[in-house]
Amino acid sequence: MQDKKKKYSPGQDEQATPGSNLRRVRRDKGLSVAEVAEATRISIKNIRAIEAAAFEELPADTFVRGLVTIYGNYLGLDGGKIAADFLQARKKLSSGGRPQNLTLKKVPPSTFAPKKLAEPAQLSSATLALLIFLLILVSFSGFCMYTSWNPLAFLTRQTDNVQASIQKIFAGLVGDSEVPVPQEPQKQERAESLAPSAASNAPVSSGQEEQAIYRLNVHFLKNSAVTILTDDKEPVRREFKSGQVLQLQAGKQLKLIFSVPGAATLTLNGRPLSFPDASDGALPTLLIPDDLLDQ
Repeated sequence: MQDKKKKYSPGQDEQATPGSNLRRVRRDKGLSVAEVAEATRISIKNIRAIEAAAFEELPADTFVRGLVTIYGNYLGLDGGKIAADFLQARKKLSSGGRPQNLTLKKVPPSTFAPKKLAEPAQLSSATLALLIFLLILVSFSGFCMYTSWNPLAFLTRQTDNVQASIQKIFAGLVGDSEVPVPQEPQKQERAESLAPSAASNAPVSSGQEEQAIYRLNVHFLKNSAVTILTDDKEPVRREFKSGQVLQLQAGKQLKLIFSVPGAATLTLNGRPLSFPDASDGALPTLLIPDDLLDQ
């Protein structure tokens, strides 16, 4: 009967391999590789590798056993027997691929001695940090040269701006409405000596007691602005609040221009002094010693 499986015996053709016998039977049945692949779900690549005994192109033995068994059974052969012979041939080829009479050349142990091996160069952390710092410094210098940017001038300008901001803040705390721009160090010192204190009602002195002939105390009764001229000094304008006291000393003359009539009580050298009157719409102005003749 044709549907009866044929028994495969490798002794039938000693030159044949299990794969070549499968190919012979396939051709005798008039089947193509594509037809076998479609019927058995085995890839064409694996069928050709089985028939050509290309063991290195096939997967592991477990998968090969199943593939060869399915292929042999499909052709009406004893697939299990063919698969066992196929794997045996594969094992022989893999174990006999290297000549058994070859001996490995012995390598003297001194060849791999540690003293013969080149040691990689090692950099300390300090050296590495120094190299990184130098790289940053060179890069920063190149940036400054390329953009023509002077970091020292920039820092100096920023410092001046901060100082000016601090001066404005303190000027606001003491109640100044206007802060004169200092042109000379001496003028700035005079302005600071005449600035009233907002934290207390302590009198403010001009700091010229040794040469002073006129000592004037001004006790403010109203909020008022005052323009102060002492001897030959530059005029200074200040804002005062009610309750504040201003002390001035002069060797030649004093001139005060008030923005509000009756803004304060005056005491000159310990004696009361009349507050000047505002005439013809002019601001009240005190001039010493000229106004002493009218007292």
